Amino acid sequence: MQRLFHFSRLALFILSGIGFTLSAQAATQGSLGSTSQGVANISVTKSVQAQISDLSDMTLANWTLGEGAVTLYSNVCIYSSTGNYKVTATGSGLLGAFTIASGLNSMPYSVTWNAGGTGNLANTGTTLSANTQSAGFTTATTASATCNGGGASNDTARVIVGIASSDLTSAASSSTPYTGTLTMLITPY
Repeated sequence: MQRLFHFSRLALFILSGIGFTLSAQAATQGSLGSTSQGVANISVTKSVQAQISDLSDMTLANWTLGEGAVTLYSNVCIYSSTGNYKVTATGSGLLGAFTIASGLNSMPYSVTWNAGGTGNLANTGTTLSANTQSAGFTTATTASATCNGGGASNDTARVIVGIASSDLTSAASSSTPYTGTLTMLITPY
């Protein structure tokens, strides 16, 4: 009986070495004797997780004819347990379009994502399309879900909102601001 047990263990070792995977089995209970040995399986699942934080609202108090295009931005902290992520941006316009509105009047804007990483953020990057997942980025922090409290020196990405001068010029004047929301969905991979 002892020999058969050793052979089985050796066969299992050889099979697993050539690519066969064996499913986990239930715990093995010991038997009554001068010693008793039991075996318990251990399984831990660490989920893939992400978090976006340190966002700030983007506001322009007043635009006057002739001032040109507007660029607004917010640095953000992107945490991904894998270090990799994709972003999907959705505006509050019709069907998730990138528009802001004042009453019935609307104004389009563009969204650019800069994934430069800590200390390397700029106002250039990847142009995002509304409701479309981006290509992958590899600069998320894996050390802190809040980038050590965030801030310009710790954030890992920048979202840039651009409004063309021609869109600002042609938009109807209003006593209430053009407003909207931009939702950014971070998906780790």
